[in-house]
Amino acid sequence: MKKTLLVLLAFFIIILSTSTISAHDFWLLPQLFRINPGDSVTISANTGMDFPNSLSAVTPDRVNQFILVGKSIKKNITDLKVQGNSLVTECTFIESGTYVVGVDLKPKEIKLTAEEFNEYLLHDGLPNIYELRKKEGILNKSAVEHYSKYPKTVIQVGKKLDETPTKPLGLPIEIVPKVNPYGLKIGDDLEVSVLFQGKPLSGTEIAWSYPGKGEEFAGSKKTDKNGNAVIPLDKVGPYLIRLTHMEWVKKPTHEWESYWTSLTFEVLPN
Repeated sequence: MKKTLLVLLAFFIIILSTSTISAHDFWLLPQLFRINPGDSVTISANTGMDFPNSLSAVTPDRVNQFILVGKSIKKNITDLKVQGNSLVTECTFIESGTYVVGVDLKPKEIKLTAEEFNEYLLHDGLPNIYELRKKEGILNKSAVEHYSKYPKTVIQVGKKLDETPTKPLGLPIEIVPKVNPYGLKIGDDLEVSVLFQGKPLSGTEIAWSYPGKGEEFAGSKKTDKNGNAVIPLDKVGPYLIRLTHMEWVKKPTHEWESYWTSLTFEVLPN
């Protein structure tokens, strides 16, 4: 009996440690992606690895900017609060059109053992950083990382589509659709551009997912030489596109800096 309990305890420790090794994505989830003019909608900022479920809430003091952008409006949202495992706000949309909401989070620091860092790199689409550590002979070295996150979501108000989603917000890293995603339906492809510091980011791994996939992604691919990637829209409902970009900065306080971004919208049926 005692031996069985020890085995079970060891098993749960492994499960818990594994779940904490993978860093958490950060995305925006409107209560509804498509609403009528004059409607209000709650927008949740969620943290986790099982879209759309949230494990924990970011506190309002971590937010640099919570931006709402439309064809004729741009404003910073400050009415933020923690509700359960999410950071939430409520927005009222008066005019028809397509709107983008984006968040700029203050950087945080994390310290990881060599094993934790290596596993995280391989799980979160950063094999290039793993190979760099291998080439430099530092796979057995622990890591101090500064990370910042920049999610966006696209909300459609009424039936009038516009080009707002195709214009960058000016975030340090972001995923920018080439066309308004609400002009597409299931079975179509959405081409996106990845911008880092305003310039195309080539060769970075971009992944996509939707509810029911758990911690696995539905698919992934690398951006081309122009920072573009074509994402298949093969599931009706909420859709997540995400990526992490990391750089070896060799600063006195930390060696690694990572930039996380995500884009959420709804895939429409035929």
